[in-house]
Amino acid sequence: MNGEQQSHDAQKTLTDLRDHLARHDKPIAFFFGAGTSCSVRVPTGDGAPAQPLIPAVPGLTAACKKDGADLGEKYAKAWALMEAQCVEAKQDPHVENILSRLRMMLNAIGKDDTLSGLKTDELEKLEESVRKTIARLVTPDLKGLPTDFPHRKFARWLAKTSRKACVEIFTVNYDVLIEHGLESERVPVFDGFVGSYQPFFLADSLRRAETAPGPHWTRLWKMHGSVTWRRIEQDGRMRVVRGDPDLADEMILPSSQKYDESRH
Repeated sequence: MNGEQQSHDAQKTLTDLRDHLARHDKPIAFFFGAGTSCSVRVPTGDGAPAQPLIPAVPGLTAACKKDGADLGEKYAKAWALMEAQCVEAKQDPHVENILSRLRMMLNAIGKDDTLSGLKTDELEKLEESVRKTIARLVTPDLKGLPTDFPHRKFARWLAKTSRKACVEIFTVNYDVLIEHGLESERVPVFDGFVGSYQPFFLADSLRRAETAPGPHWTRLWKMHGSVTWRRIEQDGRMRVVRGDPDLADEMILPSSQKYDESRH
């Protein structure tokens, strides 16, 4: 750095992006961040402003805190203690950090120990409550979605473009809004799963490009998992399969271990 103030030319960036999109011989990838899902808003029916179909992190945190408190006073006190611990560690006391602390306590607690006022089975009960609340909130009824929700608009653009290299989409969201948008516009999409009866994840599709469909398919990579993924044991081996959303248990949830969990 030479001390001069750095500037950003938004117009040039936009022009470069348009040029890149216009060139069909250029590979292209899109990243959908955690705030993408809450951009889909639906009317509440009582005259109030439209609300996000899937809440953002603050909304998820508030719902998880409420459902945890509904388990009893000791659970509400434990949540408050974990919030205070997050603040003391200069962390935002949102659901990801709370869930991380819950899982660390479960790994550290002894049979007869108590952490944050909870015993092992009580910590497991609170952790399960958080998982189920997140599962419920990120698996809404999609029947009432407007036909022009953002994910479908994006899919509509994909359906009209033709490229020499496959378009790749990366997302850290657990919901199925992207899949819904792509399928609504009849965009062929490959997400790493193969099979018809109980599709299983084909790890080679990540390691070797020739094992995945060609450029006319869009490739979707859900980096932190999905509400439709399950880990099952079959013939003595563990495998990841895809099915209908299950409100009881997802394979991947927001926590500090999500990177390692995703790799597995």
